[in-house]
Amino acid sequence: MSNIKTNLEAIFEGIRQNKIVETFEKYYDEKVVMFEKGDSTNRVGKEQNRVAEQGFQSNATIHELKIIKVLIDGNNSAYESEMTFTYGGHKITKTQWAIQEWTPSGLIVKEEFF
Repeated sequence: MSNIKTNLEAIFEGIRQNKIVETFEKYYDEKVVMFEKGDSTNRVGKEQNRVAEQGFQSNATIHELKIIKVLIDGNNSAYESEMTFTYGGHKITKTQWAIQEWTPSGLIVKEEFF
């Protein structure tokens, strides 16, 4: 299995550099399912998730990403983060958990945000 910790650190750095779409393309599987708090109805497959990531990136500027906790167990990981960003002209600070399931080749195939 690819090194999940190394890949997560690269994802964090990509977010910090406002390279969200580029990071998504590199570290997410073609079959990725991403959802917020249990709702996966509109984010199945890389193409649909790409649209969501492009929409966020085109409207947001990341100012800071703090990683509070990282947990890794087998092919699963989770992290708690605090992100400060401007979205649509409004400065926002958001704390959330993200939980990932990884493929053996080191790509995220499932991600849920709380």
